[in-house]
Amino acid sequence: MKKLIFLFLLFPLLASAQLTTINPDTVCYQTPGSTYQVPGTPGYTYNWVVTAPGVITSGIGTNAIGVNWSAAGPGLIVNAVTVTATNAAGCISTPITLNVFILQIIPTITAIGPFCAGSACVTLTGTPAGGVFSGTGVVGNQFCSTTSGTGTFPITYTVTSNGCTFTATTNVTVNPIPVLSPIQHN
Repeated sequence: MKKLIFLFLLFPLLASAQLTTINPDTVCYQTPGSTYQVPGTPGYTYNWVVTAPGVITSGIGTNAIGVNWSAAGPGLIVNAVTVTATNAAGCISTPITLNVFILQIIPTITAIGPFCAGSACVTLTGTPAGGVFSGTGVVGNQFCSTTSGTGTFPITYTVTSNGCTFTATTNVTVNPIPVLSPIQHN
C-alpha cells in the first residue's frame, strides 16, 4: 500500500511549515512500498532519514522517496521519516519529521462444525467486528451446509481498517448423510 504524504517545506525565513498529513502516518503491516514526498523546489537537495527497520528504496536526494516497511513490527515508530532541504547557498531547512504507525490487525473466526449435509445455517462470528465472511456455503454472515454441499471448505474473514486488509481462514467440514438400503427379511 502506498502512502503519499504531502509536507509543505519552506525555509523558515520565507514561510512557516504546514503539515497536511495526519501524524502518525498509518502503514499496513509488512508493506513493501510507501512513498513520502514534499513539494519539489528547483535548486533544493533533499536529505531523507528513515528510522530502521524502514529502508529507503528510491529517491535519495530528491523531493520524494520510496520506503520499504516490510521488516517493521506492529506499533509506533517515533521520528520514522525526517527530511531537510538544502538550497544552492548551503542553507539547511528546519527538519520535518513524521511518525509512522505500523498497523496490524489479527482477525479470528470462531470455529464451527462439523456439520451433516442439510443442517441448519449457523451464524459466523469473527473478531474484530465489522469484517466480511466469504467462501463456499457462506451467505452473508452465515454458513449454510445446504448451499455448500459436502466436503471441507475454507471460510475467510476479511477486516479492512485505514486502507489495510487482514484475513483469517478456517475450514468447515460438511459430512454426507448416510444412505441405507431397505430392510431385508430372511
